[in-house]
Parts: sequence; C-alpha cells; structure tokens
Amino acid sequence: MAERKYFPVGIETFSELIEKDYVYVDKTAYIHNLVTEGKYYFLSRPRRFGKSLLLSTIEAFFQGRRELFDGLAITSYDHNWDKHPVFRLNLVNFDTGSTAGLLSILEQHIAGWEHEYGIPAGKLELAQRFYGVIRKAVETSGKQAVVLIDEYDKALVSSLDDHALNEKFRAILKPIYGTLKAADRYIRFGMITGVSRFSRLSIFSDVNNLNDISLDESFNAICGITEEELLRDCRLGIEKLARRFSVSFEDMFGILKQNYDGYHFTAASPDIYNPFSLMSAFRKEETGAYWFATGTPTFLISALRDADTYLPDLLHTEADTTELANIDTDSGSAAALLFQTGYLTIKSYDPVFKTYRLGLPNREVSEGFFKDLLPAYMNNEQGAGLRNVRNLCLKLMKGDVDGFLNHLKSFLADIPYDLSKNKPEVYFENNIYIIFKLMGFIVHTEYRTSAGRIDLLVATEQYIYVIELKLNGTAGEALAQIDDRQYAQAFGSDGRKVFKIGIAFSPATRNIDNWVVG
Repeated sequence: MAERKYFPVGIETFSELIEKDYVYVDKTAYIHNLVTEGKYYFLSRPRRFGKSLLLSTIEAFFQGRRELFDGLAITSYDHNWDKHPVFRLNLVNFDTGSTAGLLSILEQHIAGWEHEYGIPAGKLELAQRFYGVIRKAVETSGKQAVVLIDEYDKALVSSLDDHALNEKFRAILKPIYGTLKAADRYIRFGMITGVSRFSRLSIFSDVNNLNDISLDESFNAICGITEEELLRDCRLGIEKLARRFSVSFEDMFGILKQNYDGYHFTAASPDIYNPFSLMSAFRKEETGAYWFATGTPTFLISALRDADTYLPDLLHTEADTTELANIDTDSGSAAALLFQTGYLTIKSYDPVFKTYRLGLPNREVSEGFFKDLLPAYMNNEQGAGLRNVRNLCLKLMKGDVDGFLNHLKSFLADIPYDLSKNKPEVYFENNIYIIFKLMGFIVHTEYRTSAGRIDLLVATEQYIYVIELKLNGTAGEALAQIDDRQYAQAFGSDGRKVFKIGIAFSPATRNIDNWVVG
C-alpha cells in the first residue's frame, strides 16, 4: 500500500481510516486467524490500545466490505466475504455512578436493533430481547450473526471500590453475556474485549467455550504497534518529528522508543509501542504523556495507598499466569490490576517456575504514574507537589543536603495523619520513593552490595547519596551502619562526591526526626 498521509487520534472506525487516508497498521492477518480457527474469543488490553479499532475491522469484514481491505494481509487468503448481521455492543460511554447508566445504554442498543428488524417493544428482560433480535436477524438474512462486545468491563472496573454497586453491575451483565451461549446456533463469531479479566462470580460461566487470547503468544501483537510496523507504516511521522527537533531519524526513533515502547503481553512478545501516544506524537509533532492525559483510574491510586502497598517491591514484582489473568473486587493482587491496566508489563519469564517479572514499560508510564501518585499520597495539588519536587531537586543537584532534608521534612509534614496510620514506615518510604522518582534521578531502593542492602541510593550528575533510614532508631545508628558495612566503598572510584546520610524516622510524627551527614 502507498504510504498514508494522516495520523489518527481517537478515530476507532476502520472504514474512516481507510477512506480518509489515515495510517492503518495492518492487523488483518490476526483477524484471518481468528475467524478461521475459532468462534468465541476474549481479549484483555489496556485502554487506548486499539481494541475498538480491532472490533470495527472485524465488523467490516463480516459486513462483506471487501473494498476496504484492498492491499491488506487478509486479502491474500481465500474468504467468501459474505454479509452477516453484526451486533456490536459498545459499553464505553455511559454514567457508571449507578445501574441506571448501564441499563440505559443496553436499552438503547437493543431497542435500536428491534426497530431495525421490526420487532415490537415488549416487556421481556434485556437478555431475552437480545436473544430475540439475534434470532430474528438470522431468520431474515439467512446468515449467522456476529456479536462484538466492546469494553465489557467498563462498569466493573469503575466500581471496584464499591462492592455493592459492582455486584449489581455483574448481575445485569452476566445474562447479557450469557446470550452468546443461549443463541449459539445463530452465531457465526463472537468477541468480547475489555481492560481486565474478572473471575469471581463467573460472569462468563455461561460462555464456557470462550477462548481467552490475552496471554496467547499467537496474538501477542494483535493490538499496539511493533517496531517492525512502526518503521513500515509510520516513517513519515518519525521524519517529521526528527525535523521538528533537529535530530537524526535514528535519534528520533530512540526517543520514541524510550517514551512509548516496552509493552509485552506474553512471555515471547516483541516490543510493543503504545499506539495512542505514538499517533498523538506524530499528529502534534511533539512528544508528550498523551496516554496519561486521558485519565488514570482514581480507584487504582486509592487502592495502592489504602493497602499500604510498598511501591518499590510492587513495581519490580513477580506473578504467575493465573494471577495475571484475573482480578476481583475483594481478592487478587495489585500487580495483576496494574498489569491489565497497562501500568506494569512483562519484563522477563522464568520457564522453570512459570513466573513473570513485571516492571514499568517506559518513560511515559513511569513519569505519569508517579505524578498521579504524588497528590494522592501527599494530599497536595499536583502542581504544588511538583513545584516542591523541583525545589528538592535543585538542592540535591547543588549538594545541599541540609537544605534538601529541611525542605523534605516540611513537605512531609503537610501529609494528613490518617493517610499513614496503618504502616507509617512503608508510607514514609513510599513518599520518599515517589519524590526521588519524580526528580528524574537514578534511585534504587534496597540497593545490594557485598556487605548488605542500602535503603536508598540516589545519583545525580555530580553526587551520589547513600541513605539509610531508621524507624525507632537514631540517625547516628543509621550512619554507623553505612560505615560499618562500608556501603560507600562501592562508589570510591566513581569520581562523584559521595554523601553518607543517616535519617531517623519518627512513627509518632510520621516524619523525619533528625539526620546525620558523613
């Protein structure tokens, strides 16, 4: 295909991309495999990763719109391009604050299909009416139907912190999704997409032949953009950005990789770029945190804070396949939730123990994530918090340890008492970790040396800070540990000035008590 001119941002309709000369990254070989190898599928991917576009492309295929696919991979296979009735249920845009919004959007979809097929309005339950329109469409057209459900879990994810409402949403949705089983003989193909895979209450129990391809190696790049696809379909965008920043094509490619690459959805996945951020950067000719600008779920940040989750461990954690595949309202791990929502990704796989090592995928996610954590953990407006961080950063860059710690103590003093009442030492260390991460310095927690583990190691261009924290101890004891275990010796040949800092933390005040610099 000839190189397309325009970069789509927020456009999720396949026909519009093709007809208006937008860049389309060809995923149709995956669609060929889906429609020929199975019948019912489930796919979990983070928001803004192309799930809606995938369903729109499948919709166009089953509508028999062969002309839209000229030059794409699927046309190299033998398909009859028959037109099937397609029922696409989009559960993205509705008020999730109560069941009324969900019931309203379901009613809109089903009533519209009833009108299309001349079915009079009745008093049956929504699931029965859904079954009725599927059967009527098949009887009218003589072709089996296709059912596509987009963002099936929007209501469930938004109500994770409200158990009662979450249960009501599940009760409404379960029979709707069960229609796939009830109407099986009328259905040619079905696919459900969402951010998360819920196991509890078995909302998919009636669809017992649903094939979950979320962690399937054969479909690891079905959404997102691989490096090969980026260089093949988006060279024009990279070239424009390179001219904009007066850098080489190779350097611009490296900047994009650092910011938007690094996602892996299976053990052997290629590097995958965030498609929304890439297309936004090309469209605006500017790099930015575009994915984060679309919003971070507030329940996610609250869940991490309220559980006193130790962030350094969480962001470098391990999980097995079962853990990654399922999340629930009152069970399951924070790591699984962060993986499914796109904040953590697979870094490596241990085939012996069948476990995945997880981590932050790229700079955009790392910076955005810690910026979102800052106001939640420190009860600051994000802008005010970031100004404080900048001031702290300047003091460390100048080697002003006392100035840094005095400012940090003042900053931490503004944190409300009730935010840190469960595990004050964890909360304190999390706050320090967030601040250092936002400074952009290289920060290590529990840094291993031959003699032990340094609580915090921070590196700037001119200085290295070896920091030991003591709860219910003295700053002198913390500094003595640094000296006794010779933590600073590992950096003797580095060339930068090394500061040894012992900090005593008071559980009574939830703050720094005092410090000693060696």
